[in-house]
Amino acid sequence: MFYLIIAVLIVSYYLFMAPKSIKNTLSMIGLVALVALLIVLAGMSLVKILQSPPEVFVVLAMIAICYLALRDILRMPPKN
Repeated sequence: MFYLIIAVLIVSYYLFMAPKSIKNTLSMIGLVALVALLIVLAGMSLVKILQSPPEVFVVLAMIAICYLALRDILRMPPKN
């Protein structure tokens, strides 16, 4: 709860009282933090996907092959 209060105070200072040069710097820091968070979340999701049972990957491969086969069948010229 303490950190939430500190975060609210920092954000309110940033929005209402910070000079323009500090706002630009904080915007870049926020952007870097957001990119770092997205990279960490992507890594965690990749680890979670790799922990899936192997049957999931077999099903995904079969769906991909089925899609390619149906696409080829639909693109065939009509029989005369």
